[in-house]
Amino acid sequence: MIRRLASILAALAFLVLPAEAHRLKLFAQVTGGTIAGYAFYIGGGRPEGADILVATPDGNEIGRLKTGTDGGFSFTPPQPGRYRLTLAAGDGHFANLDISTDGAPAVASPTRAAPSASALPGDFDARIAQAVDAAVARQIRPLLEAYDAAEGRVRFNDLVGGLGWIAGLAGLWAWFRSRRSGHGN
Repeated sequence: MIRRLASILAALAFLVLPAEAHRLKLFAQVTGGTIAGYAFYIGGGRPEGADILVATPDGNEIGRLKTGTDGGFSFTPPQPGRYRLTLAAGDGHFANLDISTDGAPAVASPTRAAPSASALPGDFDARIAQAVDAAVARQIRPLLEAYDAAEGRVRFNDLVGGLGWIAGLAGLWAWFRSRRSGHGN
């Protein structure tokens, strides 16, 4: 009885792990008004040629994309705003991501006290803001990628907790079965 229960628990544990290994995630960020990113499976690998639907939050389709060989994509929306990316990689694998392209900080016009300040181009503030945004995005991207990958990873306590649930349910089943067989005598 114990061996049978142990073999059932082992089989259930192996059935659970492949489902997590194929969990699909979508990572994207905005740089200079362009949405760029990639899709990846938690267990490793990236979907090639997967369909991505770009829509507004109310569901209006803006465009359709396909991921490249590295699972990457890039899209420049027609105007700043909020967008929902929906990735369909086949075999029932889907991922969604809401992203905003209108989060650029407002930069006030500088006061031009010095005579040399008049030599600055009129869009100087916008150029500085864009350069700072690009630099920050470039520096923070590895951190966001690592966080996103770690968030979807199966942790040891998740695995032990799942096995605990299975053992608890098996114990309840054995208890009910023993109660039922005890009443038949």
